[in-house]
Amino acid sequence: MKVIGVIPARYGSTRFPGKPLALLAGRPLVLHVVDRAREASGLNEFLVATDDDRIADVVREAGAEVVMTSAQCATGSDRIAEAIAGRDCDVVVNLQGDEPDVNPAVIDQCVRALADDPECGVATAMIAIRDKADFDSPHVVKVVCDTRGRALYFSRAQVPSAARLSEGQTDEPEFIWGMKHLGLYAYRTDVLRRFVTWPQTPIEKRESLEQMRLLENGVGIRVVETEWDSVGVDTPEELERLNASLAEKRQA
Repeated sequence: MKVIGVIPARYGSTRFPGKPLALLAGRPLVLHVVDRAREASGLNEFLVATDDDRIADVVREAGAEVVMTSAQCATGSDRIAEAIAGRDCDVVVNLQGDEPDVNPAVIDQCVRALADDPECGVATAMIAIRDKADFDSPHVVKVVCDTRGRALYFSRAQVPSAARLSEGQTDEPEFIWGMKHLGLYAYRTDVLRRFVTWPQTPIEKRESLEQMRLLENGVGIRVVETEWDSVGVDTPEELERLNASLAEKRQA
């Protein structure tokens, strides 16, 4: 099974223009993700898909492969599909370009899960939510799975029901509110190529979650539970907090 990792990296982010080149611990954000891809044993190769020469130059200087894609790509998935056009591979892993601390072990878990479940077209990851603030936050995507570990639903809302979950248990230190979805996907290549041709679906629009398009079109999603969380960087303020956190760890 040939597996390619793709890091989509566009310059023109609405909330954070130039985000891939913003500095984290003195290095461009995108290069931290490149480092994680290099450490993942489940990838046969990886590349950065971008529409900007500045990003391409930084990545090439670091010795990684770059594929230039259209500035008109609507989503990261569209950019990835364009980047692998004509390439021979069985699985494509979407590595979020704004998650610099993704653990390579999670990448490997997702690749193995897809190999082990031939009935599923996609694999992704989740981690237990132990903080009620995260469970309440619409910025933390929740996932609910069946008994086989396959996704039933993704939502920004409190799912499963917070009332049923919390009854008589909220003071327990190890209480788990729900499961947080981590935005890393391993796609079977044919599924990805079909996915980007499908129109947006009703629940996808309501939840503002692209992965619901897969479920609404009958694609099985295997979800592996992991112990390694990752933090996305969406705004300059979040990058500032992450830099401060890393500085504290170095001083400890």
